Amino acid sequence: MAPPFVSVETAFSSNCPPPAIEEEAETFFGNACLKAQAFARALSGKRSGILFADDSGLVVPALSGAPGVRSARYAGLDATDQENRELLLKNMKGLSGSDRQAFFVCVLVAVDIDTGALRAASAGRVPGRIANGPMGDGGFGYDPLFIPDGYRASFGVMATSEKNKISHRFRAFQRLCLALERP
Repeated sequence: MAPPFVSVETAFSSNCPPPAIEEEAETFFGNACLKAQAFARALSGKRSGILFADDSGLVVPALSGAPGVRSARYAGLDATDQENRELLLKNMKGLSGSDRQAFFVCVLVAVDIDTGALRAASAGRVPGRIANGPMGDGGFGYDPLFIPDGYRASFGVMATSEKNKISHRFRAFQRLCLALERP
């Protein structure tokens, strides 16, 4: 019988809060592993099964990959989503055409809670471009600025159900499930 899957969101409670983790790795994979291993250590002996953790962010090739692995901290450690978006728009001022291309990336890892061993990893991407200004206020983070390829609306305007069908997290999760099904 396959071990149960445990998401970080459901594994912890107010009686057992998740450990604080500094995302100090240089890659999305590194940060996902830091989180997964810390959560597995915190849950070891209390739960068993496979735990999922991810790291994700926005990559703008014209900005040498920024905000990248530091997407949540782009404008500083305590920056708000609004401040991060404003800095991104400031840094993209004057860029047009292909220089506005971007993609969201999600790296998802699955680890065994008992051993902390990596069971599988996957990545998902959704390509798009950065709008000249916010479009809507839905979603979170950079969603109001990101227009996925093939769409005219940003993730900030798009219905959650539509976004979830094409998102980087959805794609990473699909791939991770396939990887876990393999013997």
